[in-house]
Amino acid sequence: MTAYSDRVREAVTAGRKIEAIKLLREETGMGLKEAKHAVEDLQRSLGVPDTSTSGGCSGVILVVGLVAAGALAYRYFAA
Repeated sequence: MTAYSDRVREAVTAGRKIEAIKLLREETGMGLKEAKHAVEDLQRSLGVPDTSTSGGCSGVILVVGLVAAGALAYRYFAA
């Protein structure tokens, strides 16, 4: 179990994951992978959502698909 400083906890709760990883590495000498996992564990234990991952372009593709389907339906039913 890693003891986290107030600075690391504050960065995690504020959603600043990269800053928290940097601080943890500076304070403990952990490697990057170990610090990343430790910060992610802390996020989960504090109930902080991980906002560092994006949904990619799936949302954009969905919107474009819906617009295209709507345009086709309009042309089909308007004729």
